[in-house]
Amino acid sequence: MSSIFLNLLCFDVPFLGNVAQSEHGPSLWVWLLLIAAGIVATITDLRTMHIRNWLTLPLLVAGLTYSGIVAGMPGVVDSLKGVGVAGGVFLAAYAFARGGAGDAKLMMSFGSWLGLQCSAVLLLSVAIVGFFAAMGLVVKRCGITQIPNAIFHQIMMTRMGFLRFLNGLKLNQDENIIYQAEPQPRPKLWFPYAPSILLGTIGAWWYWEQFGGVL
Repeated sequence: MSSIFLNLLCFDVPFLGNVAQSEHGPSLWVWLLLIAAGIVATITDLRTMHIRNWLTLPLLVAGLTYSGIVAGMPGVVDSLKGVGVAGGVFLAAYAFARGGAGDAKLMMSFGSWLGLQCSAVLLLSVAIVGFFAAMGLVVKRCGITQIPNAIFHQIMMTRMGFLRFLNGLKLNQDENIIYQAEPQPRPKLWFPYAPSILLGTIGAWWYWEQFGGVL
């Protein structure tokens, strides 16, 4: 009975080590689950500037747990690799370059369901969508002539984050940064990243179905 149940969940196809990975990649229901989570994250991010832990943490735990149930230790290892690939850059950005913690946790939770190969596609897709979204906001707020300045600013922010990383300095060690529990007014240059993660996930799904992995 248990084998029948697992086959129904995974469309009766062999696994490659991850939670719902068949020989063709993640199953349809996995993509739909992540897109639904991305929609919820987008709504909360736009409304409150936060991606909630009640969304990201259970999703992360569920991905790792289901991987272990279905594929054993190889599935858990592949899911952890996905967590690292999908969320590693965002986690570093949070720690060293003023990135969003919610963005990092959302990407990590997605990686737990997708595994190493597909998480690489997701990361690239989200990065591309995020870049063009950021440039679009720059044009809307400041004009098209400010695009070179915005790109230069991002390069310098990346450099600052890298130097902080080399020196072991975390942003939350900066005495000028004060974290408050109460909702704060939206910063003038605030950029919500959850919509880019949502669109990037849809793009990653399309790319994976058309071309497969990049590793």
